[in-house]
Amino acid sequence: MGQRDRFTRLRRRVASSLGGIRGRMIVLLMVAGIPVASIAITNSIQDYESALADGRRGVESLRTLMAARYGVALSVSESVLLSLSRQDPRVPEGGCSAGFRRLADLAPADITSLSVAVPGQQPICGAVAPGFDLEALLRESLASGAPAYGPFLPGGTGQTPTLPVIMPGVSTAASQSAGWAIVGTLLLRDYATLPGEARRAGDTVWLVDRDGRVISPGQPAAATLDPAVLAALGDGEAVVEGRHGEMAYAGARLNPGLRLVVGRSIGAVKEAARSFLMQRFMELATFLVACLAAIVVGADLAMVRPLRTLAARVRGWRPGHPFGVSPAGTEPREVRDVEQAFSDAAAALARREGDLRAALEQRDALMAEIHHRVKNNLQIVSSLLNLQAGRIGDPAAAEEFLAARNRVRALATLHRHLYMQHSFEAVSLVPFLTELTNQQFASHNEAPGERLALRLDVADIAISTDQAVSLSLLVTEAVGNAVEHAFPDDMRGTVWLTLSADEAEVTLVVRDDGIGLPDRKDRPRGLGLQLMEGFAKQLGGQLVGGRADGEAGGTRWTVRFPIRENPAPRAMT
Repeated sequence: MGQRDRFTRLRRRVASSLGGIRGRMIVLLMVAGIPVASIAITNSIQDYESALADGRRGVESLRTLMAARYGVALSVSESVLLSLSRQDPRVPEGGCSAGFRRLADLAPADITSLSVAVPGQQPICGAVAPGFDLEALLRESLASGAPAYGPFLPGGTGQTPTLPVIMPGVSTAASQSAGWAIVGTLLLRDYATLPGEARRAGDTVWLVDRDGRVISPGQPAAATLDPAVLAALGDGEAVVEGRHGEMAYAGARLNPGLRLVVGRSIGAVKEAARSFLMQRFMELATFLVACLAAIVVGADLAMVRPLRTLAARVRGWRPGHPFGVSPAGTEPREVRDVEQAFSDAAAALARREGDLRAALEQRDALMAEIHHRVKNNLQIVSSLLNLQAGRIGDPAAAEEFLAARNRVRALATLHRHLYMQHSFEAVSLVPFLTELTNQQFASHNEAPGERLALRLDVADIAISTDQAVSLSLLVTEAVGNAVEHAFPDDMRGTVWLTLSADEAEVTLVVRDDGIGLPDRKDRPRGLGLQLMEGFAKQLGGQLVGGRADGEAGGTRWTVRFPIRENPAPRAMT
């Protein structure tokens, strides 16, 4: 059968070569296109990331510009307050000097109010805007010796919020005492635009005070900032994106009590980058598809079409018929070689099949003859044992000879079923066990349905001849013992034989409703029980049972064993 297997593999190979060549061509194209695709994809991704980086750099530039503008404005205001803090504006009688009052009235536009304060007292002169803890800020500034900025103070209707700042006074020899400070209120203007400069759409500037409150000078409607963005920025200079990726944010620290946050819309930048990336991908896909189409068409004309024709001829060929080589001779050399190889294999297969068919018929005839002769020889041995038993006067010895005769007869019945079924590897159990059990009844001068009833429930399965030998001898012992010993003194009863299959295992049950087994505590096991246990082990199982439980009583034997194949024949040496 090896020659036929090789031919079948060759036929399948030819029939499937059409899709195989297409698949290899596609794989080759994909492998060849990997460097081109890698370079194109890398360049596209780099261009995409460069476009996004331009958007982030724009936010960084906006942050630098706004930090410079607000820093200059705050520096100017702090310079004014510092110059005032270097001369004590107080007078001995209480209050402030006339010069300081005139200066407070003529304060720069970014300073909305000026006053002088001493811890634990009301402001000496000037007015302090309500809304913040003056005493706490005053003590903080005097303790650190540096300006202290308070939280935002809301402006009036349509007015810009202000920022309080405490500048500690500088003690000199001429000053009356230490522990005083200048209190100023700074106006927070919109420095995002300068005169003559237009604000860019999507740009927003926020200021954050020491308490985390956020304002957007000049843009009340846009004064909202995601707290998650504010937390992500912290005090660093990183650039972060918003929750939906449409805005980029950057922050900077203007002074200990004031932070700057800028935001710029990058949605249009991202969309343009995505469009450019998709355009590059489409160009690459178009290029690869065009190359694929060219290679597939070329492969179809050069190889696939001739192979398709050859595959159709192979599928139409039937064993026993010659396979002719195409006379056209226009196919590629490789296809012609395959065609010739298939033709040679078909001829060799035809010759080999003829030889195998003749050998198989000869083997079947020989096996049938062997089983027939074995059956005849076993029947002769059975007859001789039967004659010998009739010449023995000792009933116990005669009984042993008859038991041996029954075992030999069971083997003869098995061999007769093998050559009758023309199957030398397995035996069908339904007809075999039916004849075997009836034969056991007859060997004890009983007929099923008269004094004793026989109930068979055998599954329609087949087992190997190797297991059939052990099974036949086991059934012979179990049924023979039930017929011979379970029903003494013309007692009526029933013998059951059940054989069922469950997946890969078989369960055999032989039981009766007779008198049951005698008490064998003080007696050795009989030969029949020893043989049944040995046959059960040969089957691959274990004999279980004895006296049956329940109302019916009697004896019950159960063997569960796996179905095995016949052992492989040994190689000839």
